[in-house]
Amino acid sequence: MSGEKLKSKSGIFYSKTSSGVIVMFRGEEVFRYKTVEELIEVHIKAINALEEKQEAELEKNYTL
Repeated sequence: MSGEKLKSKSGIFYSKTSSGVIVMFRGEEVFRYKTVEELIEVHIKAINALEEKQEAELEKNYTL
């Protein structure tokens, strides 16, 4: 793989040394999870937090 392709590598990959998962963005490791289940749990919590924040902002902007 060329150096430029390696730099732009983004995605979710299984770890070669453990049963974990690695999240890469533009060639940099962003997160590392012990299991796929941990990645999913963290993702769901993040989505829920974003939804709660968005709901609070909408409520703040549309209530008198």
